[in-house]
Amino acid sequence: MPKLTLVVERTAQKVYDFDCPIIRVGREMGLEVVIDNAAVSRHQAEFRRQDMQWFVRDLGSGNGTLLNGRRLDGLAPIKRGDEISFGKFSLFFDHVPAAPAPQPYTPSRAGYAEPGRTLVMRPEELTRLRAAIVEKRRAHLRWEAGGEDGTFPLVESEVVIGRGDGCHLRVACRAPKRHLHISRVGQQYEVRNTSWWYRMRVNDGPTRHATLRDGDQIAIGALRLTFKDDVR
Repeated sequence: MPKLTLVVERTAQKVYDFDCPIIRVGREMGLEVVIDNAAVSRHQAEFRRQDMQWFVRDLGSGNGTLLNGRRLDGLAPIKRGDEISFGKFSLFFDHVPAAPAPQPYTPSRAGYAEPGRTLVMRPEELTRLRAAIVEKRRAHLRWEAGGEDGTFPLVESEVVIGRGDGCHLRVACRAPKRHLHISRVGQQYEVRNTSWWYRMRVNDGPTRHATLRDGDQIAIGALRLTFKDDVR
């Protein structure tokens, strides 16, 4: 059964460990995950297990529910590491991105609400929050090459890495010229090595192609890469 990690403003606060096929989230007491904040609806979202697959859906909440930065519309399948968010709150599915923080969360006064009702956030507030979620979750590479290191953000299209001209990430070390490719396929990133001279290893295992997960380490020649797809 999955874990859910509650994250508030990009800081992990609490980890839930469930053993039930339905997990309900909202402000109302008695639900599996209770978030006592006016910006969260009494019945915000529901996780449901069907035929060995977990799904999530919004329960008609006032501010809506996002799955990896996109507004939910109906029942959607989820996988490990997916982020389900509403306002400043997020739940990471079956993943603990960081140790829970000891400090309590103090809600802001933005938006408006009638007594006993959900605080409805202004459209511009929701837009800013959604943009922040996408930015914080933007996948990136941490690289080391030739005594230098840095961070390189990944994009929707394919990224070419090597020591040759025209590479998106150009490195000065013993490495392929233009033969290391990282591209996004659906919600995941994949790495491919098209060089026959340099061998690639992902987490110390030799391979020419791999689907990347947060923290995976890629080594090819003298180039070292760490793939990050998590909150920072």
